[in-house]
Amino acid sequence: GVCRTDDKNKGNFDELWGKSYPECHDMCLFSRGCTGFEYTVKGKASRCKLFKAPILSTLPVGGASCYKKASKTELGPHKKRL
Repeated sequence: GVCRTDDKNKGNFDELWGKSYPECHDMCLFSRGCTGFEYTVKGKASRCKLFKAPILSTLPVGGASCYKKASKTELGPHKKRL
């Protein structure tokens, strides 16, 4: 599904087209301000949204997946992020 933030996503993400899933994942992983990402594939087109605000929920939309970046406190002391 698609990611949702508290103000209907207005200005809370950067949208990038033509990126692979690993590229999208790594861009979020190595960005301090990224709270998670949404990856969508429709036909040959792919879209990566890097979120800057807390992801609060998802909506079911075919072809889209939402991934929330876990905080250090959510993971505990011995686990890796995202």
